[in-house]
Amino acid sequence: MFGLQFVNEMESMQREIDQLFRGFGYSPAYGSQRKQINFEATDTGESIHVEAPLPGLDIEKLNITVLGRRLTVSGEFSQSEVPQDARWHRQERSAGTFEKNIQLPVNLDTEKVEAEYKQGILKINLPKAASALPKKIGINVG
Repeated sequence: MFGLQFVNEMESMQREIDQLFRGFGYSPAYGSQRKQINFEATDTGESIHVEAPLPGLDIEKLNITVLGRRLTVSGEFSQSEVPQDARWHRQERSAGTFEKNIQLPVNLDTEKVEAEYKQGILKINLPKAASALPKKIGINVG
């Protein structure tokens, strides 16, 4: 219990120090500047459905590509507008670019891929290729 509490306190202190230096125009020197996005992919039988929360996304800078079995989603979150004389008390909304690659388990029909961005949620429907769908085999009785 003490170990987890200690780690949480250290992470909180690191965020506060980062925030302090960000106020002077510095960015953290460690880790990646890219935003981590969590995607969910589900198999519905005839297609793969991918969903990701992307609130505040600049839709003009969203790019979705499919090559073979790989889905790539990239984009950019814009910086929030703050008056010049304002001081930050807390900043948890990140800005910047992201890129996510997902290797899918089946071949896709790339001509029928559909994407929708609504209320901060990106939804992508990736129909499976005909060769990846189960095929019913007829039986000759003779």
